Amino acid sequence: MSEDNKKLTDQIVQGILPKLKGLSEKNAKKVLHETHKSISSIVKKYSKLIADQEKDKAKAKEKAAKEAKKKSEKAAKKKAKEAKKLAKAKLLATLIAKEKPATPVAVAAKSKAAAKPKAPVKPKAKPRAPRAKK
Repeated sequence: MSEDNKKLTDQIVQGILPKLKGLSEKNAKKVLHETHKSISSIVKKYSKLIADQEKDKAKAKEKAAKEAKKKSEKAAKKKAKEAKKLAKAKLLATLIAKEKPATPVAVAAKSKAAAKPKAPVKPKAKPRAPRAKK
């Protein structure tokens, strides 16, 4: 038994035994032995339960830390993804902005005219002669 358990057992025995008066020496020894044995068992169980509680608290704390880490990683990934989209949009905007000043207005108008050649004018079809009836 650990030192703390022995101290606790002695404290509890000292609290209980004085209340048990009027026994013969033989019976007092039996009661003392049984009381000490029972209280030792109780103290061991108590210590084990306290240790289990502390382990459970540590596990819960560790689990909460893992969840917080996962959430922070997820948020970081989301921010990185948004930053990547934003960078791509900025790059696209700069490419578009660079193309507009590079083409002067007069050249742009000529290129539009050259891009749409006029279709040759078709001569009007001759009017058909009415069909002869049979």
